[in-house]
Amino acid sequence: MRVPGIPYVQGRNDYTDVDGRKYGIAIHNTANDASDEGEAAYATRRTDGISSHFYCDADSVIQSIDTDDRVGHAGSAIGNENAIAVEITGGNGMSRAWWLANVAWDKLGWVLAYVITHDPDFAGFQVRRASVAEMKTNPRVKAFYGHNDMRLAWGHTTHTDPGPNFPWDRLFAAVNTALNPPLQEVPDMLVLFTDEGKKWVGDGVTRRPLTDAEASDLQHIASKGALKLTVWADMAEVANPGAFGAVPVVPEAVLSEAQVEKIAAQLIAATDNPLDEADKPAIVAALKQALREGVEG
Repeated sequence: MRVPGIPYVQGRNDYTDVDGRKYGIAIHNTANDASDEGEAAYATRRTDGISSHFYCDADSVIQSIDTDDRVGHAGSAIGNENAIAVEITGGNGMSRAWWLANVAWDKLGWVLAYVITHDPDFAGFQVRRASVAEMKTNPRVKAFYGHNDMRLAWGHTTHTDPGPNFPWDRLFAAVNTALNPPLQEVPDMLVLFTDEGKKWVGDGVTRRPLTDAEASDLQHIASKGALKLTVWADMAEVANPGAFGAVPVVPEAVLSEAQVEKIAAQLIAATDNPLDEADKPAIVAALKQALREGVEG
């Protein structure tokens, strides 16, 4: 598998994997402060048999070999056959602070999360560091481990990277965040009905009157899942935090005709055309932007 969205530079030491399957993710360091571009370029010509699936530095991640293939990274046949290798630029003597500041953690977390979620062999993978004891018992343990862990479990290498100060917790946090992205904190769109029957649309920042047609279209979009729409019986309910939570009631904003037309156009476009998943963020953003920008009054 090749991970989309990152550079791919074919490395030289690309070996056939017996079964094409991987189970663990092995973390190494390069024992230098070179860039991942430099390491990936070197991997195209090195003759020592060493290779890695991925290289990572302070600002990017590069793939060097397809994850279905075998690379020379562990020293042992077990490690080479069963693990995906990640080389992070740095050395064993680097401090925790140095590691925290010099790795593209979010990008690396996304790449590894992509592998975990898209390779069926990683079903059941645990974002944690495997113990040497369980690696000895189960060479296909589905977890992370370092080069030194592989040395202690399976032998055939003298390498002890990624080093004592490597922040495993930061790596796991990056992967877990990519696997379970936080929900966007986007305020709900509110349709407010006053006691006099007048309709308003708001998002906790501003609000404006709605025509019956606009309110109908907005509710139509909400029914398709484009946004979460809360309908309140009257303004007093919105202002009652005891019963409905602390929802701000903001002053009426007077919007220009152009802004009103912009909102109406988005409503009409979403109503007249099938709503694609990719359209949802744009529709919500347009509605909110039209409500907030260029307020007159």
